[in-house]
Amino acid sequence: MTLATAHPATTTATSSQGTLAEQREPVVVALKPYDGCDAALSVAQWLADQQHRPLHAISVLEPDEMIALAAGAAGVPALPEHYHTEERVAIATLVEERLSRTQRHEGTQHVDVVDGPAACTIADVAREREAHAIVVGTGRHGALGRLVYGERAVQIARLADRPVVVVPTQSTAGPVAEAIVAVDFSPASQRAARFAIEMVADGGQLTLVHVKSAVNLNEESAGWWEDAYERRAADLFRRFTASLRSERGITITTRMLHGDVAGTLLALAREQGTGLIACGGRRHSFIERMLLGSVSTELIRHADCTVIVVPDRDQESGVDVPSAVGGVVESWDANAWPGLIERFGRRNGGRPTQLRFRMASPQGAGSVESGYRLVDASFDRAASRAEIVLGDPDTAGSQLSHRISNVRAVMVSTDATGRDTALRLDTVAGRCTLVLVDG
Repeated sequence: MTLATAHPATTTATSSQGTLAEQREPVVVALKPYDGCDAALSVAQWLADQQHRPLHAISVLEPDEMIALAAGAAGVPALPEHYHTEERVAIATLVEERLSRTQRHEGTQHVDVVDGPAACTIADVAREREAHAIVVGTGRHGALGRLVYGERAVQIARLADRPVVVVPTQSTAGPVAEAIVAVDFSPASQRAARFAIEMVADGGQLTLVHVKSAVNLNEESAGWWEDAYERRAADLFRRFTASLRSERGITITTRMLHGDVAGTLLALAREQGTGLIACGGRRHSFIERMLLGSVSTELIRHADCTVIVVPDRDQESGVDVPSAVGGVVESWDANAWPGLIERFGRRNGGRPTQLRFRMASPQGAGSVESGYRLVDASFDRAASRAEIVLGDPDTAGSQLSHRISNVRAVMVSTDATGRDTALRLDTVAGRCTLVLVDG
């Protein structure tokens, strides 16, 4: 049964909430009022059917403030409220017709037409209803199109606190034969893999891909880091794969690639004819989004297949909690770095170290300091500078203080027992790695 309702901007409550509360978390599909493309709706209905979930179809009427202001300035009276009510009812009727035209879902289907900014409203509705996922369609827009249409799929993925399934117009409903998961060994990427495996066909293929960005590490003097990275990634891949349930004859494979993360994933997906790419989403500051974008944004913009973005959870943002596979805590949030680095220093005071520097210049000059013990580690948020203090075990009171400026990212790695093995600081100029060398 389909329940059609039209709501004012102040609420999205409906008379069916009592019955829906007894069911599983719904699949929310975002539909444009007059969009004739039903790819996203078909995928949403299939996903809801597969997991026996209710389906909530949401259509958003965005207020055109510029037209309203211009009309007011020209003395044109505002449209009466009954006009907007009738418009919502008409849109609800159109959406119901689309639901019946693509009918695959046998459970509860629910239609809402709400007012507000599209991306924020859809993210809010999904949050309030504790949705299992948001399904949204996407088109191909150039730079001007992105400016006009706001790349709503990208905006929803950035704002939502639950998985977002972005469906291109050429997609069809049903399981995919092959899926790729971008893996950075974070809890978000692990949840992305679990979500993706539910959309893979029986006997299908799930490829876990870790892409390492190159930072001038081809010289022989940098071989130690490459070898350590490869060994560590292999260990994490084993534990990551073991945490997934390989059922229904699905084959899980792993690949370690090098290059630009988004570009490498897109090229692999096209080469293999992949039907789905899943990734964990990371929270970025406004400036980072404007200047750098993100892997998930690039995948949504350029992938030919469905893209799933599983966001960080609030409690993970900036907190050094171990992931389900352990091993790596990586943070791009400068607000988290003081606590992350200071706790590392407290946990590991007195341990022998090797301090390695690697410059991001074409020459890639590097240096190594060995034989000192860790005294302290800290981060000055105002100066965007980390400080590592080392002591000479053979000379009482002898200390070396290293200040590392313009930090961009911080990573702490641990062994299988949870004991710290290294602190890595990525900077504008290169990389500083403090390796704990005792057993």
